[in-house]
Amino acid sequence: MGNEKKTRILEAAQSVFLRFGFRRTTMGDIASAAGVSRPALYLLFCNKEELFEAVLQAHVARTLEEIRQGLAAHPTPEEKLRFAFELWAVRPFGLLAASREVGEPIHAGLAFAKEAIDQAIAAFEADLVTILAPLSATAPARALPPEQIARVLTRAVHGFKESATSPEELRTMIDGLLEMVLASLRPVPNAGA
Repeated sequence: MGNEKKTRILEAAQSVFLRFGFRRTTMGDIASAAGVSRPALYLLFCNKEELFEAVLQAHVARTLEEIRQGLAAHPTPEEKLRFAFELWAVRPFGLLAASREVGEPIHAGLAFAKEAIDQAIAAFEADLVTILAPLSATAPARALPPEQIARVLTRAVHGFKESATSPEELRTMIDGLLEMVLASLRPVPNAGA
């Protein structure tokens, strides 16, 4: 029963954070949405920051699992990368864009969640390396290693999210970036001639 209750609380908290933003959300709001008392909520999570981190970690775990499960359905590295970024960046961008409070949770000092955010990015980058590694094996000698490419991709897409005005615009930016990266990894025809 404890895991079911915790899952229900995390799902309710994610919904409330999306609706009201981090700052305006109270533990009472989350307890009410989850159908538990505030004391019961505090038994599982000491404060709102800890609860937000748990929501973030649960969301990342679900997203990474969905990406890993779905990669097999995409035969080319380009399709795999587009799929991964669709789930990792475009889908949450669209979800957050639907909220009036979208800017606040993204930009409001979430320094307390930095470690969880860094771990999430590192896990996603590791998945990108897995996709990129076969391309790197046949890439020109001047090509960056897959770990560096993965880091550049995640940081660039983070910047894209800051300036994109819609999921479609974000998707277009990501597509352009991926085309440039993939072009740099293609073997040069007649390179030895």
